[in-house]
Parts: sequence; C-alpha cells; structure tokens
Amino acid sequence: MRRLIGVALAVAAAASGCASAGTPPGGPEDHAPPEIVSVTPDSGETNVKVKSVEFKFDEVVSDRPIGAAQLDQIFLISPRNGQPTVSWHRTRIDVRPKNGFKPNTAYRVTMMPGLVDLRSNVRKSTTTIVFSTGTTFPNLSIPGIVFDWAAQRAVTGAYIEAVWRNDTSVVFLAASDTAGQFDLGPLPAGTYTVRALIDVNSNRILDRNEKWDTATVTVVDSRPHIELLAIERDSTPPALETVTPADSVTLRVTFDKPLDPRIPLQPALIRLQRPDSSRIEVASVQWQAAYDRQKAARDSAHRADSLKALQPAAPPTPAPTPPIAAAPPPARTAPLPPKPNSPPPERGIVITIAAPARFVPTESYRLTALAMRNLVGNSREVSRTFTVPKPPPPKIVTDTAKRPPTRPPATPPPKPPRSTG
Repeated sequence: MRRLIGVALAVAAAASGCASAGTPPGGPEDHAPPEIVSVTPDSGETNVKVKSVEFKFDEVVSDRPIGAAQLDQIFLISPRNGQPTVSWHRTRIDVRPKNGFKPNTAYRVTMMPGLVDLRSNVRKSTTTIVFSTGTTFPNLSIPGIVFDWAAQRAVTGAYIEAVWRNDTSVVFLAASDTAGQFDLGPLPAGTYTVRALIDVNSNRILDRNEKWDTATVTVVDSRPHIELLAIERDSTPPALETVTPADSVTLRVTFDKPLDPRIPLQPALIRLQRPDSSRIEVASVQWQAAYDRQKAARDSAHRADSLKALQPAAPPTPAPTPPIAAAPPPARTAPLPPKPNSPPPERGIVITIAAPARFVPTESYRLTALAMRNLVGNSREVSRTFTVPKPPPPKIVTDTAKRPPTRPPATPPPKPPRSTG
C-alpha cells in the first residue's frame, strides 16, 4: 500500500511539473547588479560612534568579487589604519579598519567596482561616503587625474595614496573613477607625497613591471589639481637598442626604455668616431617624433610646390553667384576623452652630422651616448659599433616609347592538298 501511495505522489508531482513548464520558476531572469539599499553612517555625518560601516543591498551578494582575489580588496578606508576588515553577511557587508576608527578624524570609505550577486551581475560604479568621528571636517583635499602615460588615456581604478610629511604613518587613499579622476581627502594642511599605481594584481603594493608616478603637493588654503602620469619606471640606465643610418648624414637611434623628456638634447651628448677613431662633428640631436614631424612638413611643402608648378594658369574669375542658405549646425558629438598635457616619453633620437662629413657605405663607425637618462634619472655611457649598408643598385627604367612596335609572327601559307592518284 505504501508503495502504491509513493508511486501516485510521484506521478502527481511529474504532472504538476509538466503543467508549469511554460513559466520558469522564480520569475524573469535577473540581469541587474546588486543595488545599495542603505549605508550606515550617513555620508556627511559628524560625531560618529560606530565600530564598522554597514552596506546593505537589495539581494544576496557574493563574497568573491570580480577583479580582486578577496572582498577586502574592493574597499578603501582613508586615512589608512591597517588593512580593512570586511565581514560578509549575505545581504550586508560590514567594513572597518583593522585597528578601529580613530577619534576626531574625518574618514572616506570607498567601495570600488567588482561586487557581484549570485547570478554574477557586476556592480561597475564606485560608492563613497564621508563622515567624521569628531565635530568638523577639514575643508582641504587633493583632486587629480591619473593617465597611462604611454597609452595617453585616463586610467580607471588606479590606486592612489598620499603620505603626510608631518606624520608619515598617516596615509590617505583614493581610487580613480571611470574618467581617471580622484579626490584625496578630507585632509589637513601640509605637504604630501602622492603616488598613483596601476595595481594590476590589486595587492596595493608596487610590483615589478607595474606603472606608477609620484608628485609632491603642498596644501595650504586651496585644492591643487594634479596630473599623475603612470608608466613603468625601471631603475636600470638606458641601453642602446638600434643604430640605423637613415641617409649619408642622419642616424636613427633607439634605446631599450623611455628616456627622460627633460633631457636637453644637444650634440655634446653624442660622440661619433670613424674607423681610425677620428671624431665626426655632430650638428644636431632631436627627438624622433619632432624630426619626423619636420620631415613630413618639408615633404608636404615640396609636393605642394611641385603640383603648383604643373598647374595651368587660373581661369578668369566667374561672376558672383547668389548666396546659399546656411547649412544646419552639425549634430552634437560626445566630448573627446581627456589627454595628458605631456606627450608620451620617447625611446628614439635622430642625429645629424655636420657638413661636409658623410657616412661612407660599408664603413664601420662607433657611436657613444654619454648621458641619456631614464625616467628616474639614471644614466651611463653606452656605445655601439654600426656599419653603413651598401646602397641598393639603381633601378633600370626602360623607355618603352622608343621600342619598335612588336609585330605578330607571320602565318605560314596553307599546304596544298595531297594528290590521291
């Protein structure tokens, strides 16, 4: 009897499942990221007495964020007082400094992008609150923007810290938003060492091959806006990579890393020697980009002059035509992304030797760079021997207009038919 009842219940359950197959359980599929319902304490609040900052969400969130190994890596507490301690409670996350909130201190707590729900929907926005455990807020901060200097673009999610020179144990933190912007503070007046780091592995430590930049900022009664140019900064001095003769008087030289753009390029930085060790006078040393721009301008002007010489005389001026109605204004376009004020640092220079000297094909020469600094100011004397290649043979151009016309081969006469008698 029990077996019959169990079979009947199973059949009924299967029938019920088939009847509701057209409507997925749980309603429509969720594609929205978790939203913040409330944050405690409120942003802007003073005299705060809490052990942790509480973020509440409209759904269960995961304790494994996207883009970071641990949940505490997407939270910043400024000023820093130990690594943030993060507690996960399904729909709530509590954040506090490892050593607790200090009295009479203004805090900025930031939750960066990366939090996900159980369906892997990702929060892509940054949330920041500011509160004070004292009665007031300092009215100073350091706003700025972080660029990837080589790529010439703003950096999202860069890690920024400012060390207070008055007390180096006090470190203020921030993260750049989707436009590369950040705001360090509130902070007291003083001098700060500010560093931006493109923190690839989110460990908040400068690792090998990561891009960074620093600046010294003094804050007294204003909010100085700064620009940080993050790039890989190797302490090893530059080494020669290639030396290529461009023509009989010009050399293109590249180094294995970017050079300090503040180097005052001058002939005294370069020594050129012939095979007999005699010196060749250097007329000029230029950045490669500047040389290429000047060469392109000269070539364009030469082409324009050549075309102008070939053009016939201008025809007489025609009678004036009635005015045409003004065209409608162009449609608005999106603003261009921000660019740094400084062009990317270069690895190449162009050397021009003084007349009447010329590089001789198949001869070997020695180039020595005396003081080419890298981006952190380190330099050393480096040399390279190079050989001027043999020029290619001139192309032979045949004037086809003077050739006699080609005649088709004569068709032989048909053979007479064979006699059958």
